[in-house]
Amino acid sequence: MHARARLALAATLASALVAGCGHPGAAPSAGSFTAFVDDYLDGFARRHPSIAAGNGLHAHDDQLEDFSAAAMAREIEWLHGERRSLDAIEAARLTPDERVDHRILQGIIDGWLLDLDRVQTWTRNPMIYASAITDGVHNLMTMESSPAESRMRQAAAKLQQVPRLLAAGRENLRRPPKVFVERAIVMFRGASALLGHDLPVAFSAVGDASQQASLKAAADAARRAIDDYATELESRVLPQADGSYALGTAAVEARYRAEELIDTPAAELLKIGERELKKGQDDFTATAARVNAGKPPRDAVDVWRDVLTDHPKRGELVAAAQKTVDELFAFIRTKRLVDLPEGERVIVAAAPVFDLGLASMHSSPPLEPHPVKSYYFITDAQADWPADRQDAWLQKFNYATLADISAHEVAPGHFVHSLFMRRTPGKIRRIWIGLNPFPQPSSGQDGWAHYAEQMMVDQGFGNGDPKMRLAQLEEALLRDCRYVTGIKLHTEGWTVEQGQKLFVEQCFQEPANAYEEARRGAYNPTYLYYTFGKLEIQKMASEYMLRKGASLKQFHDVFVSQGGLALPLVRRILFR
Repeated sequence: MHARARLALAATLASALVAGCGHPGAAPSAGSFTAFVDDYLDGFARRHPSIAAGNGLHAHDDQLEDFSAAAMAREIEWLHGERRSLDAIEAARLTPDERVDHRILQGIIDGWLLDLDRVQTWTRNPMIYASAITDGVHNLMTMESSPAESRMRQAAAKLQQVPRLLAAGRENLRRPPKVFVERAIVMFRGASALLGHDLPVAFSAVGDASQQASLKAAADAARRAIDDYATELESRVLPQADGSYALGTAAVEARYRAEELIDTPAAELLKIGERELKKGQDDFTATAARVNAGKPPRDAVDVWRDVLTDHPKRGELVAAAQKTVDELFAFIRTKRLVDLPEGERVIVAAAPVFDLGLASMHSSPPLEPHPVKSYYFITDAQADWPADRQDAWLQKFNYATLADISAHEVAPGHFVHSLFMRRTPGKIRRIWIGLNPFPQPSSGQDGWAHYAEQMMVDQGFGNGDPKMRLAQLEEALLRDCRYVTGIKLHTEGWTVEQGQKLFVEQCFQEPANAYEEARRGAYNPTYLYYTFGKLEIQKMASEYMLRKGASLKQFHDVFVSQGGLALPLVRRILFR
């Protein structure tokens, strides 16, 4: 059994979420709160157009972030003003759904103030400058929220602002951690390649020669500026990068409180994570013995390596993913696990040349005025790779793991959640996860997707094949190691190399991937939200079914209808 984390909310949360009589005195009407939210989201989108576009807010798609020191000072002042305005709103006068948006927006603003004013990530992490370029341009390339010609003009306008963005980076950066600079160099090189090779492909169907010329000129100039900055990072910044990535216990705990409304001390959170990691290892060993039943005893990791070899051939991967997705949806309907909305089908496709990840879900953002196509992209091994590299890549898509990944990304994970979020009341609850290090509650979204992996196997997907359980446990162990590593990197003085060792020895990751996972913890201090979210949802499901006399389906339906909320808020809603 796992100790229940102490999820203590501020006293205002209890009064804000429990129905009651209003208090005398002036207070905004429901309509004025709606106007406040709209104004906030527009102000946010003007300052962070790349993140906003990923959420379906497109009024500023032709803009690039302004990270100058003066702009940061103005944003901090604006956020303080927005927080004061929120505090002045009498929550009891709002509707129950507006009270939820009111409380979660307070936490989001607190998280941004922590990031911009206290931690000052914009002075420590050059990765955010690379992300602003690639995320904004990539959205215009892939999200068909407007005609290609319009998005092409917006991309050209955005790219013309790259030199200004990089000038801010040069001015702002002070004693960045070495691991941040190393990762940023890779990201900037990738941004240059994106603009040089992939951007023209994305807009190749546009026949206007003048538009093509304008885009090429803007991309070429941006590439030169990016290449110069990447070289500068390598030659001048990296040799002197001696800053610490560790935020310290107080800052990490403050971030938990702001983003996730978790008031549990870091030391207690760590005990939960270590206990879950130990349990996961024991389950992995026992399940490997079931896979190996009837054969001479073998080490669990060796049994797992055999499972890895059972994968689709190159050229057959997308078809295998489509078959898996169809099976997942059919299983959900047969077992009545969630009330699937009708009318939209995810498109399973080979990843385009400008989106070569492992597997990625590009759901239509819940705030998109008119839903765009949702794609589940799968990246096959490349034909020009040596045979051993092709096989190593395809092992990541062994049939059991492919099912686990697809449950997480598609059904009943992120894609299904996004369908419900479109009809969730209020706009704040429909905000998609912000890209780290930017604040946004994640335990309710990534926690749900991770919960979905285990829930599907628990409910019998895979017909009891222990290989399916072994793959699910391996993915869970990966998240457990993230949980432990993230806390120890920022509160106990761990190095990235110590984190890498944990991933190799206790989560059975290959050294190169283990290093990347540990390095992620350096700039993503709260990536415990996968495991923590899963554990909280499991407890919530058991309690809801017991107290309400409800079915698992009824719990799932009500949970995914709450949007992207921190889990303590979901609990208050479900049990109020």
